[in-house]
Amino acid sequence: MPDINLNQLAKTNIIKDIILILIIIVISKILLNSLSHLMAKAFKNKMDVDGYRKVRIETLSKNLYTVIRFIVGFIIVMIILDMLGINTRSIIATAGIGGVAIAFGAQTLVKDIVTGVIIILDDTFRVGDWIVTAGVEGTVETLGMRHTKIRDYDGSLHTIPNSQITNVQNLNSGPIKFECNIYLSYDVPFEEALDIVDSVSRGLKEEKDVSRYIVEDVSLFGIMEIRESSYVAKTTAVAVPGHQWELARRERKLIIDEIYHRDLNPSIQVVAIANGKEINEEV
Repeated sequence: MPDINLNQLAKTNIIKDIILILIIIVISKILLNSLSHLMAKAFKNKMDVDGYRKVRIETLSKNLYTVIRFIVGFIIVMIILDMLGINTRSIIATAGIGGVAIAFGAQTLVKDIVTGVIIILDDTFRVGDWIVTAGVEGTVETLGMRHTKIRDYDGSLHTIPNSQITNVQNLNSGPIKFECNIYLSYDVPFEEALDIVDSVSRGLKEEKDVSRYIVEDVSLFGIMEIRESSYVAKTTAVAVPGHQWELARRERKLIIDEIYHRDLNPSIQVVAIANGKEINEEV
């Protein structure tokens, strides 16, 4: 039998291990680059044409890529250590137990982050939008990975964990309707109510600073209610989101002007603006 050179065999095995390790590292590098390319392509479709969410989307993609790179790196290290004859079962078991403990201890934190990611990707709302959620109504000032900050009408700042944002009413998501209820006595015929609404509609369009925000002109929707001494005529119109309140206030003023201009008794007529909820105010 030929003599076996143990030193030469050991060197050969070491070279093979080194080559395999290099191959694994190269494959992992190619895999990470491919994942990075796919993620960039996927997130690119989520960006607006004007790049409104570009910075936030890029930050999100980088954070997600960092997590994936850590997981791939951990797997590669475990494979290399196993090739070198090191028992990796105890390391994996320890990491698994630690991961479970962290997961149980940070369930709310994880849920906040996951919900924040979904909000950003789905474009549920943006900074500057007026929303109603979690019992709070106001303007979104901060949209973070863990929480969202909303400034209400009174100026108070509400910090809401993203996991509590389950139902969102976004008043800036598209053209929005604003309504006005006019309570008129039976001394005012329906034809005059129509004329009042037409005059208000023309007057609102003549106000140059707000007329450009009108999507659909003010019109009489119809008689909504018949009372003992009055009837309720409702007007409707559609505005660019965020300007419905200003237009509603202007409409209300024009209605009051029409009431006085026509010598109608203002103690009988009541004007109400309805923007998602009905608010009655005596003239």
